[in-house]
Amino acid sequence: METFKIILPCHNEQENIDVIHKKVCEETKNLDYLFEFTFVDDGSTDDTWKKIEELSKNFEHINGISLSRNFGHQSAIQAGIELSNDDSLIIMDADLQDNPKYIKEFIKEWEKGYQVVLAKRIDRDENFFRKIIFSIFFNIQKKLTDIDIPKDVGHFSLIDKEVINEMKKFPENFTYFNGLRTYLGFKTAYVDVIKEKRLYGNATMTYRKLFSLGLNGIFSFSSKPINFIALLGFTISIGSLLVSAYSLFHKFRYGTTILGWTFGLSSIYFLSGIQLLSLSIIGQYVGRIFVDIKRRPSYIISKTLNT
Repeated sequence: METFKIILPCHNEQENIDVIHKKVCEETKNLDYLFEFTFVDDGSTDDTWKKIEELSKNFEHINGISLSRNFGHQSAIQAGIELSNDDSLIIMDADLQDNPKYIKEFIKEWEKGYQVVLAKRIDRDENFFRKIIFSIFFNIQKKLTDIDIPKDVGHFSLIDKEVINEMKKFPENFTYFNGLRTYLGFKTAYVDVIKEKRLYGNATMTYRKLFSLGLNGIFSFSSKPINFIALLGFTISIGSLLVSAYSLFHKFRYGTTILGWTFGLSSIYFLSGIQLLSLSIIGQYVGRIFVDIKRRPSYIISKTLNT
């Protein structure tokens, strides 16, 4: 019988562990497949790991991975994927914002022959400001990345074992799961979902982490920022030549200059800003090369359960 392994990255989710397990079991009990759970504790400071241990004592289908510290959401997903066997996976968060009721729809699409099934958010049960932030992020990502990463699609997804085996071949440290999943290609279907509110606890994905994740997605799958610098530099160079030529013509023709000290000071500040921006963008790429060549692991496992 086909087995689906459900990967659930967790960070301070002690109140949600039992609930997410119960809800997933309720939604999948009538399906003719086996379901296993892999909870990945991403350095929680509460009793998340204790809850996972207690759950594993009562259910054989519970696996657990405890990371030595908080390595981040992407690394937790990567750990769950790399320690999975030759099974198809369902990736979802443990905070119940990803409603388990959609798993049945995922499997229906998978049964049709789709190897990747993505949850496409048609609405989010979140505050207005957070909705705006996500909308801006997805629009920027779509314009700047070299691959067509789907808009309004997160980590909640079903991935066939063939795709997982290909994904395991990528030894990247700066893993951006959504981008890597798109890069691989394969036959993809979408299921419309509503992103729910977190059931218990506080959101651990802060705006700072969201911003960092967004940069990771852009710089890991695009060279467009570098191209933008080249275009901007070329435009400024041509513009300065044209302005200089016109200023020289004006000086000889009318005996006066068209640009004074104010323009010169402003142009210095403007060009200084452009240089700093350019160095920052180049630094993002160089920094990633620096980290990658050291070959440090993206995560370190301290404990496992049944894996």
